[in-house]
Amino acid sequence: MDEMKEEMEKILRTLKEKEVDFEEYHHEALENVLEREEKDLCFDAAICKNLFVTTRKRDRVFLVMVEAHKKADLHRLAQALGTTHLGFAPQELLAERLGQKPGAVGPLGILHDRQGTVEVVFDESLRTARRVAMHPSVNTATVVLPFAQLEGLIRKNGNLIYFMNF
Repeated sequence: MDEMKEEMEKILRTLKEKEVDFEEYHHEALENVLEREEKDLCFDAAICKNLFVTTRKRDRVFLVMVEAHKKADLHRLAQALGTTHLGFAPQELLAERLGQKPGAVGPLGILHDRQGTVEVVFDESLRTARRVAMHPSVNTATVVLPFAQLEGLIRKNGNLIYFMNF
């Protein structure tokens, strides 16, 4: 089993241990979030793009989860978060903090962040999403769970959460 599949298995075990109500689906690899719609892999859930960004000094890192059809304005986001610049974090930082690789970034990687150092920014519209779909560290699987449970998992992990209108 490769490293990312092992990370996925850890995530799934953790969800079961925490008694999270989730569904698991396996499918062909998805190269981007909009392929979900093209291939009918939305599973009656909100679909989102997930961005892993950092400040220039890398003293703050953020996982940003925004609805798939919206634009994530990083300049406006940086201002809202009280910093001057946000850019995409390097692959090494993504692996270190979330245990993930580009192409399979998702909020369940927060479970890998044992110190709660990654700050999470959710699209405000997700507050009313009944269900959200996300990769569990691999782009050949999808986990669907209630947004309220996802938010609760992240809060219990000790990560700061912000909501923003995109």
